[in-house]
Amino acid sequence: MMAGIIGGVILALLLVYFWYLKTFLYLCRPNEALVFSGRQQKKDDVTTGFRVIIGGRAYRTPLVERVDRMDLTVFPVHIHIAGAFSRGNIALNVHAIANVKIARDERLINNAIERFLGRDPSEIHQVAKETLEGNLRGILATLTPEEVNEDRLKFADRLAEDAEEDLRRLGLHLDTLKIQNVSDDVQYLDSIGRKRIAEVVR
Repeated sequence: MMAGIIGGVILALLLVYFWYLKTFLYLCRPNEALVFSGRQQKKDDVTTGFRVIIGGRAYRTPLVERVDRMDLTVFPVHIHIAGAFSRGNIALNVHAIANVKIARDERLINNAIERFLGRDPSEIHQVAKETLEGNLRGILATLTPEEVNEDRLKFADRLAEDAEEDLRRLGLHLDTLKIQNVSDDVQYLDSIGRKRIAEVVR
């Protein structure tokens, strides 16, 4: 009789334990961050209303904390600008593709959490797009059409360097950036190309 009671108690405790694990233990997938909010956290003399887990697992404090998942996977950003003036007042059309993600660095991801937690991913993509387009227009104004078109790798590097600080303030990280196409509506770049071909033929 006593053995049966003890067995029942142990079984009940095990069931409660497994229920607790299932309810309050959160596992973080490799491509995400877990944000536990509701309690003040202090680290390096900085107080925030949340804690962040990237990789691993953590327990949620019952009745006090809530947990949100933040996606850290890379997303493509298509950048199209038309009629942006380069140095020399030649309007250019530029198409570029960037790969952006929410930064994993603890100092930067806090910026992303404050701005984007709970927001639809499309809103994050739009903010990244508008930021990069603004930087692209700024860089174009400092370069000639020839510089933009002939050394696209250098152009992309300049753009990435210029955009880095703006993206860091948003908690975003630029993985890669590639200039796909540069053109203009008055065939200025085409005429330069034809002229150089003619010079080579001579």
